[in-house]
Formats: sequence, C-alpha cells, structure tokens
Amino acid sequence: MTDSVFRPEREIILNKPLRIRGQEAVLAALASYGGKSCLWLFYHRPLPEWLLRGEPEASTHREEREHAMLDARLNRFWPQSLCIQGHLLSFTSAGALPLSGNPEARAPFEYFTGKGVSPGALAHIPKRDISVMHCSFEDESIFSVFEPSLPPGLALTVGSEHEELPVHARHSLTPGAPPEEKRFTFTRPDGTECGYYLNGLSLHDFPAPTPEQRREAAKQMRAQGLSDAQIARIQKSERNACPEGHKLLALAYESEGDIQLSFYTEAYLDAAPEYTGGAASIGFLVSENEKGPHGHREQCCCLGPVPETLTGQVELELFSFYRRLPEETIRIDG
Repeated sequence: MTDSVFRPEREIILNKPLRIRGQEAVLAALASYGGKSCLWLFYHRPLPEWLLRGEPEASTHREEREHAMLDARLNRFWPQSLCIQGHLLSFTSAGALPLSGNPEARAPFEYFTGKGVSPGALAHIPKRDISVMHCSFEDESIFSVFEPSLPPGLALTVGSEHEELPVHARHSLTPGAPPEEKRFTFTRPDGTECGYYLNGLSLHDFPAPTPEQRREAAKQMRAQGLSDAQIARIQKSERNACPEGHKLLALAYESEGDIQLSFYTEAYLDAAPEYTGGAASIGFLVSENEKGPHGHREQCCCLGPVPETLTGQVELELFSFYRRLPEETIRIDG
C-alpha cells in the first residue's frame, strides 16, 4: 500500500464505531485495491511523549525496554477475523501506520471519510494520535454476496496476546547462595497480589555450537536468502553473546499462577544500548525439576554474560510481568 492515490475497485462501507481493548476505533470499510482485499479501520494510538518532545533514541537499556513496553501496549490488538452477514473473513496479514506524516495512511482515511465514514470519538483526538490499519483477506466473494439492504451483523475477533506490564522491584542476590525462603509480592493493575520466589542465581557455560552445527545453520540461512556477509555478521554476534572468560548468569524463580516474569541486572539496565547490524539468541535455560521448592513450576531467566570470576552480590530488578489477554469477539449491532 505505497501509492498515495487511493481508489478501490470494490468496497463495502461499514462506518461502525467500537472499542477494542479500551481503544476507540472505527471499522471504516472493506475494500479491494491494488490486488489486495482489506478491512480498513481507524484507531486511537497516542504517540509517546518522548517522541513528541523530539528526544533521541533510548540512552540506556532501561529506556529502551520502557519504550518497547509502551509501544507494545499501544498496539495490543490485531484482528483475526470479521464475520459479516454470516460470512467469515479470516485475516492473513495486517499493518498499521500513524495518520500524521504518512500519505499511505492519509489517502484511505480521507477517501473513506469523504464517503461518509464518521470518525466518531476519534474526531476529538489529534490526528497525530490516530493510526490507520488494514487487515488483508483472500476471500473476495463477500463483495458479490453482501446485501446492503440487510443488517451487516458484524463480529470482530481479536486474538489472544500477552501484555507486558511494569513492576520495578529490586533484589540483591549472590550466585551460588541458597534459595531465598521469603515470599515476595507485587500488585497487578486490578489490585490483586501476585507472589513469587527467588530460587537462586547460577553460572552456566555457554553451549557454543559445533563446527557442523555452524555449517548447518549457515546452510539454512542461505536457503532463507541471507548473503554470506549477513551470515558472517550473525555468527559473529552469536560468538560475542558470551565472550571468552564469561559465563551465563541465570536466575531460577517460581511465580504463583505460573506468570512469566522478566528480570535484568541493574548494570544492564543502566548501560547504554549497543546497536549492531545482526541479532543473536543466547537460548533458554530449562530447570531440571518441573516444580520448585515452593510447589510452583520453576522457571529460569537468563541475565546475560558475566565474568566467570564473579563474586559478591548482584543487583537485580524484576522489571515486568506478562498478563495474558484472551481472545475477544466484539459484536456490533446494526
């Protein structure tokens, strides 16, 4: 959708306001344009204050994580399907752009509002805080079978997601020390309490891949279209994930309700981000015991490489937890 001239070949105007996970939105239309059939909708997506103030990119990992967490919360719904007059449209892909500064978003917005689509509650929101989303579907028969004289009978289904929410609880632990017996708690946004237990820090050798594993990984990346230069950068990033003389620091923990928690060292959060052209995955550490000493499933959080001679206390922060948002179907009258 790069052409700023927007003239659909076929369309069904919907013009239905709704709220999706607390965000104001408008189902604008179904339209066939440029060889693609899409649902178009407008929704409230406020731009972060730091971006409006023209601040530079995050100067620390803490700011980087906070920016990412905020951005995820503002994009916490992606429609899966739309039922219209009993006809189910399943979406194969989706994309969204802010209305401000993007002709690809402004053109369909102006086209559909010119066709009578009302912004509804979005009319009182600055245009910089409105985004335009399109959700692609393959079944084009809806344009032939839709009956304008009948109620549309709309039902929009939004898929389940995991929302990351801040905690910011600090702890001091020593690698190799016995597990903490204390039950720690934090409060969820709904006021309920979640308990968790810290079962200790440990150091692990980084499982470096064998030459055969490296060759096989490179073969798979070439099959995906990556160049030799890109593969070399990725493999270099993987080698740098745990430098010589370092080990991986891991925290074992339990949480009531089996909630996933994210911990970081204070040193990492306070450090400046290092932007590289590649990406590396250290991997996951799995506890041998299904349940920890406190009766809940034991989980492990990898905190990154540290000198293998590390001694003394390590300052940690429980940065966030993840809350599951279940699948939701929104029925729209009319």
